[in-house]
Amino acid sequence: MVPEKMMAAVLHGPKELKIEDVDTPRPGAGDVLVEVAANGLCHTDVTYYEAKIPEKARMYPLILGHEAAGTVVALGDGAAGLAEGDHVLLPPVYGCGECDYCQAGLDNLCRKSVFLGASRHGTYAQYVTIPAKFAFKMAPSVDMERACVAADSVSTVYYALKERVGVRPGDSVAVFGCGGLGLAALNVARELGAAKLYAVDVRDDSLEAAARLGAETVNSKGKEKLFKELKTLSNAGIRIALDCVGFAATISEAFATVCKGGEVGVIGFTLDKVELRTGNFMGLQKRIGGSWACPTRLYPEVVTMIEKGGLDFDVLVSKFYDLEQVETAFADLEAGKIVGRAVIRIPH
Repeated sequence: MVPEKMMAAVLHGPKELKIEDVDTPRPGAGDVLVEVAANGLCHTDVTYYEAKIPEKARMYPLILGHEAAGTVVALGDGAAGLAEGDHVLLPPVYGCGECDYCQAGLDNLCRKSVFLGASRHGTYAQYVTIPAKFAFKMAPSVDMERACVAADSVSTVYYALKERVGVRPGDSVAVFGCGGLGLAALNVARELGAAKLYAVDVRDDSLEAAARLGAETVNSKGKEKLFKELKTLSNAGIRIALDCVGFAATISEAFATVCKGGEVGVIGFTLDKVELRTGNFMGLQKRIGGSWACPTRLYPEVVTMIEKGGLDFDVLVSKFYDLEQVETAFADLEAGKIVGRAVIRIPH
């Protein structure tokens, strides 16, 4: 029996978060109602909590959270492909299905894009509704309290590595920043066939986690022209680099690091201006491009990777919090007390 009220983390203004009872949503036509098991803790949650992202019309009150897995408990009229009791992974971003981007298979860029915990209520709640076609079924054996992080961090780097920079078997891959995204990127690159992994960070604990994923690690603290060290280590063989930090310096280093014909994917968000040696675009055929979220068409592939055991959640997830501790989790993330991803458990 689905209750009339549910517990949720509701943002009423910048840093005005309350754990409170709100009305449980009901699935509309084509929707499913999902009992949320857990959420990965993403830095984007903190930026909305602190109102660091400027918007013309910020939505308050707003239930935060967007990296979730859960169980289908009710279906709206016309909802197909799922049944009550199914375990599902929920994409944070999905599209309208009608615009030119959606028709091209890029609903992550949809002109009417929906973003859980940002443009609509999110998943720091006991229940959430979502169109059935965007709830991706997982095997009952999947541990949802860990697999929830695949909803965003894993799917984001999967799209970046598979399509935006195109990792090929045998490639050498460097990842700048070994937080939640960076560790997921190392794991996914390994699963896509990368032969050599390099991990760059300023934190020893993050680099230790990266080493557990098979990466050769470099502590970049206080170092200038880091690309020279990476070129020496790799014999100038790094073809793919991902910036998972969003600093001008790391993006520049990544671009300088990759070899001829190399590609750089930028996942970390920054408003900084970045200086690049433009001759390298033509003379060395280097490429650089951004990557945002993940088209929903790729989620079945992410689920397959989860079900086959390709993701080392013991490395990717390091800490758990209950929903009532979400502000403590935010503070710990900002203070650098979390390695990789933390998970917010939802009580029932």
